[in-house]
Amino acid sequence: MSGKTVNRRYIPGLDGIRALAVLAVIAYHFNFKWASGGFLGVDIFFVLSGYLITSTILPLKGNQLTVGLGKFWIGRFRRLLPAAYVMIITSFAWATLFHKELLNTLRGDAISSIFYSSNWWFIFHKLSYFDSFGSPSPIKNLWSLAIEEQFYLIWPILLMLGLYLVKQQSKLAIFIFIGAICSAVLMGVLYEPGADPSRIYYGTDTRSFELLIGCWLALVWPMKRLSSQKLSTDHVKKLNAISLVAFSIFILSIIFVDEYQTFLYRGGMFLFCLNAAILIACVCHPISILGKLLSLKPLRWIGSRSYGIYLWHYPIMVLGTPVYEIGNPAYWRVALQLVLILIIAEISYRFIEMPIRKEGFRSYYRQYLVFNKNKWGSFSFTRKISTVLVPLFLLVFFTGMTGVVGEEQTQSKESKPTEIKINGGEQSSKHNDSVAEKETTERDSSNVENEKIETNPQSDKEEPKQGENDTTAKPNESYNGILAIGDSLMIDIATSLHNIYPNITIDAKIGRQVSQAVELAPNYASFNQPNKAVIIQLGTNGFFTNDQIETLLEAFSNADIYLVNTRVPRSWEGKVNYSLQQKAQEHNNITLIDWHSAAINHPEFFAPDGVHLEQKGVNTLTNLIQQTINI
Repeated sequence: MSGKTVNRRYIPGLDGIRALAVLAVIAYHFNFKWASGGFLGVDIFFVLSGYLITSTILPLKGNQLTVGLGKFWIGRFRRLLPAAYVMIITSFAWATLFHKELLNTLRGDAISSIFYSSNWWFIFHKLSYFDSFGSPSPIKNLWSLAIEEQFYLIWPILLMLGLYLVKQQSKLAIFIFIGAICSAVLMGVLYEPGADPSRIYYGTDTRSFELLIGCWLALVWPMKRLSSQKLSTDHVKKLNAISLVAFSIFILSIIFVDEYQTFLYRGGMFLFCLNAAILIACVCHPISILGKLLSLKPLRWIGSRSYGIYLWHYPIMVLGTPVYEIGNPAYWRVALQLVLILIIAEISYRFIEMPIRKEGFRSYYRQYLVFNKNKWGSFSFTRKISTVLVPLFLLVFFTGMTGVVGEEQTQSKESKPTEIKINGGEQSSKHNDSVAEKETTERDSSNVENEKIETNPQSDKEEPKQGENDTTAKPNESYNGILAIGDSLMIDIATSLHNIYPNITIDAKIGRQVSQAVELAPNYASFNQPNKAVIIQLGTNGFFTNDQIETLLEAFSNADIYLVNTRVPRSWEGKVNYSLQQKAQEHNNITLIDWHSAAINHPEFFAPDGVHLEQKGVNTLTNLIQQTINI
């Protein structure tokens, strides 16, 4: 592994692809409805990384890699680590000063991110990419960089061994493509429809096919060999037509795909990455019209700074957005955050990424970080700023990491049951002291699903007061039995509902999904009668498939069903509510209880996590259910 030739050329159109990919990711994280598939921008980055890295180190002939392993790894460290570490330290320091409630979450996330293993940290700690409550971790976006860094460490070695054993690059390309297929198949096998997909979303093993497709492209479409002189007019037209089709598929996928589609995890993402490879191949060719269009200066500027933009967009969004606005963004705040993201990305590019990439760590350290009081007057403004801020941020960072600064405790979870059952007036609830204590040191209550405690939740609820929020009105006499099935929100209102309907049966559990309710439904077959009412309050914890909700509704097809839609500051809110509305329109025995409309402009209804209810929210939701049933 020797040689100094760089087997790569600069292709401005690829910066345009980067720009569109990072803008798609940002739009997705801002929860813009027109970018439901914006998370696929990460797939573009993975395919592009595989292509460029392999093209950089791939020999034109023979099996000796163009760049030595040591030189390659040092180059990657220079490119990626400094900017990422600055973001991690800054975000953690900011949370230490202004968001102490995040510190327990951030300590583990920061350490795993520093060692580029955050994707597996999130998997093992069951942190969902799609369904964490409260403010999510501001550095959760580093999971994708962890996968890339793991790839950078392993792939050059595997490529060197592959070239040594297989000899011919064409044959090696076949093995790489087979490896990509195996990774995609693993994703399909591990995926469970209606369940949280984060294990396969974060997994290096289940996402490797995206990087491997890029590696395969580098072998079958070598960047160095592309020339406009070898194509006939007919071939030029075909290439431009193919590039237009591939680009259209990319844009349509960003608009119409969403993370809840089963097809996405069972071949759809693989096909999207193949399309991305075709798009990249076309843009890389010198005669590509699309490549020239993607080379426009605004796109090139964003693309060249896409790394910094990706790094900083998520912490700026999370740390600068109130919980109640998640999923319901204020556009003036979005505009300010976008400006801040671009400014910080430019600073990162000019003063961190490029200087270290060109000059190395030692030169950068001597130029910007070494303090000499005798030369203070001759320092540039940038040098003075860095000299002051770096020690301060490091001090706050280590103070927060060591626990010197205590976390702000949110509402105690020990007083809140994780499961509650009321069977015709007899009430019991469950949770576990040791589990509740563990929760306060790990994740918010949304991640606790199975633990149980003996307690009496009535002691923690205020008695309803007469007046505007009166929940003690005369109950409906038309039903001789009412069943309520729900999740943590049903736990919140259980006592209030019980006061109105003393003989109600309530079965609620934190974290409950529709798929779990389907398994539960046979236990309440006695409620599937015309003179019974069934209240279903689910969807807080994630989306569900059409088959799952249909199966649940079919279990009570003879009863009157009341579906409570959801107000949850997460991306699936609209999808869940649309599905529930459709079911109410399709079935005569189903009535929609529109909690979303009642709660959307009332953040005071909710606890700090933006999901669980304060007493005003309890009273409002209970009254809404009562009024709908009594109509």
